Amino acid sequence: MTNTELIKYMLDDIRSITLKGVSGLTKEQLFAEPVKGEFTIGAYLMHLAEVDLFWLSVLNGLENDTELKRRSYADKWFDAGDTYDPPTEAIEPEEYIDTLAKCRAKVVEYIDSITDGDLEKPVFMRWTQNGEEKSKEFSPKWILYHLIEHEAHTRGQMFMLIRMAGFKEKRANN
Repeated sequence: MTNTELIKYMLDDIRSITLKGVSGLTKEQLFAEPVKGEFTIGAYLMHLAEVDLFWLSVLNGLENDTELKRRSYADKWFDAGDTYDPPTEAIEPEEYIDTLAKCRAKVVEYIDSITDGDLEKPVFMRWTQNGEEKSKEFSPKWILYHLIEHEAHTRGQMFMLIRMAGFKEKRANN
């Protein structure tokens, strides 16, 4: 198994566990604050989609898919700061799932376009801060690892909030 195949397997595995953990939640549960002052479970899900898109743009150096950014509420919901503009009505569970799938498919498409040797070739995240151009170097391997690590962390937050809200009962096999 190549490294790129392994990374794709891990991305698929972590996503399937995330989706299994939120399966059965209603659109109202996905849209409600699970705990006062906390982001909704739906916001966390869309955050996973927007993070996929963000890091993909660092990996391939291209602008993000505008429609997928809109659908994932990129920079509008989770930790949006001044750009906070979340949806005003509950979203159907299928919309979360479809958006997550389409964003992750873009990442997998990128992985399919590279070789194991490309995993170590540096890519650069560029931004402007106080009028000054900034840049930071990453390896694609680290970025793809980070997507896995980030989802595991975020999934843990979501699953705890789901239990705290009483949306699902804790099971002995969890």
